[in-house]
Amino acid sequence: MPKIVDREARRQEIIATYLKLVGREGVETVTTRRLAEALGVSTGALWHYFHGFDEVLQRSFERIFAATNERIAASLSGREGLDAVCAMVEQIHPLDKTTQDEASVVVSFWGRIPFKHEMASLQATVEKQWHEDYARHLGRAVERGELTAHAPVERVSDLLMTLVTGTQVEHVFGTPIAEPARQWQLIETVLTAWLTPKGRAAARFEERTASA
Repeated sequence: MPKIVDREARRQEIIATYLKLVGREGVETVTTRRLAEALGVSTGALWHYFHGFDEVLQRSFERIFAATNERIAASLSGREGLDAVCAMVEQIHPLDKTTQDEASVVVSFWGRIPFKHEMASLQATVEKQWHEDYARHLGRAVERGELTAHAPVERVSDLLMTLVTGTQVEHVFGTPIAEPARQWQLIETVLTAWLTPKGRAAARFEERTASA
């Protein structure tokens, strides 16, 4: 009898291998040929499971989104207001090896959207969820007296989401703007007009910048 292959398990294995190679060797080296080599198959065999490399990128993007949400959920335990905002930043921004490797894949995925615009819906899903999450935590920061009562929560959430995108691109470009300390300084700059002394203490920007 022919061997029964669990197609979804095989697809997940391919995605996991791709992400592992990106972390170990860099996104620029992980071609279709390199991925097939690591899996011990021919290049053509990959396309029994995917319709092309764009689909590998898309599924990798989806996995990164899910993994980031899992980390955010774990890190939010017992954290509210601006401390919760910073918990999200810690898991989304390219501040360490994990999030920097993820940024490389994410920016590669974005690079395909002009050619396959239907892929943009995934980015819209990510932005909608994280925007809502930021707004909720910022609203709680207002309630806790960490931000002033007139803080424009929705617009600040827009700025925070724009910074996520921008710093991921800057990381891939290798510019000084992506240095972790400077990323935290940017977050502080966005919030500083509405920060109260209580909020400044909760966000611990000086500590975060110094340790970055």
